[in-house]
Amino acid sequence: MQALIIGGGIIGLSTAFYLQEDGWQVTVLEKGDLSDNCSFGNMGYLSPSHFVPLAAPGIISQGLFWLFQKKSPFYVRPVPSLALIDWGLKFLRAATPEHVDRSARPLLDLLLLSKTLFQDWAASGDLQFGLTEKGCLMYYQTEKYEKSELETAKKAEQLGLQVEVLGREQVQTIEPDARPDVRGGVLYKDDAHLNPNILMQQLPALLEKRGVKIIRNAEVTGFERQGGKITAVHYRQTDTSSFAKATADTQDAQVVLAAGSWSPQVARLAGEHLPLMPGKGYSMTIDNTVQQLHYPCILAEAKVALTPWPNRLRIGSTMEIGPINDRILLARVQGILEAVPRFMPGLARDPAFQALADPAQLKAQARQKVWYGFRPVSADGMPYIGYAHKNKNLIVATGHAMLGISLGAGTGKVVSELASGKPTSVALQAFDPRRY
Repeated sequence: MQALIIGGGIIGLSTAFYLQEDGWQVTVLEKGDLSDNCSFGNMGYLSPSHFVPLAAPGIISQGLFWLFQKKSPFYVRPVPSLALIDWGLKFLRAATPEHVDRSARPLLDLLLLSKTLFQDWAASGDLQFGLTEKGCLMYYQTEKYEKSELETAKKAEQLGLQVEVLGREQVQTIEPDARPDVRGGVLYKDDAHLNPNILMQQLPALLEKRGVKIIRNAEVTGFERQGGKITAVHYRQTDTSSFAKATADTQDAQVVLAAGSWSPQVARLAGEHLPLMPGKGYSMTIDNTVQQLHYPCILAEAKVALTPWPNRLRIGSTMEIGPINDRILLARVQGILEAVPRFMPGLARDPAFQALADPAQLKAQARQKVWYGFRPVSADGMPYIGYAHKNKNLIVATGHAMLGISLGAGTGKVVSELASGKPTSVALQAFDPRRY
């Protein structure tokens, strides 16, 4: 059995892991060199608590308000783009209470499956990526957001998650250094976090040790198709400017499209349409912190996330919808950093944070201090996982938005099950790419 995987992020590599485990001969084509992609700089969350899809009623009204604030966490680049218009109209139609209700269970099932598989990886001893199971806190400062977060917490309990609502004094007790200036918070006890940088360094090495062929700097340029199937993938070696092809010409060969935000362009080469837009996010990692944060947390009003590791802190946020580009919008980065002293005055006193947040230094060293990556955002906030429209042996696995790490192992598992013709560990109807 032969499998070609396009994309070497967490989704593609997780798929390679389970296909190889099932006895497949696996080749991964990755357009970069695997030193940095969207799986590296994210927050490292495993988040069963994130069962609400991105396309939800509140995001529309809040998003329109944020569009006119240069430091807001949400931005749509106003560019003439039919793809953006198509995606936007579909997203608007999907952002309904009914969509949220019918999506919660399948999304949660995949999140829980993925967390279990990451636990298995850590327990095996083959991968050590700092899996920490302490939960995640949602902090809120205003009555409006308190009401919203408590409603979500109630839904989480109804779905079977472990939830604890904490008051102001309780959160200040468990975070003595940060001293959160909040009304309270919701602790999602089923959440966990890991170090994505370590994971994304170890996983390719393990796969290659097990016989997976990873071709780096391989930019897909076209497909050969016959009888409704893909028989070969053409690619260009960007480091040598040479051209080559990987064949998928055996009867049971499968091709997996897991190219993240680049998936629509690759899909188009195979005659497929995939409504998906890149959503740029930023993160900054502070080393040698003095003030310690004990729990990962999300600052609800600011939509800023913080992840602690030993003597390190990562801060991340924003969703910039628009074409892929290399611009760093410093106003939005500054907006992320300004949220920390508002919510976490103790952390803001840390010399390492102060050095990062200094506007002059940040402007001068933005390329060194600010990481950015492109999250693949589907037209309804739900991942695309399943067979494509026009190619019988093409499985799509993309559109995970901010949940790439959270859903990575689980997506890889169900894609390997699809390819092998096995019943999938969770139902996939809600993720079917052919819904558009």
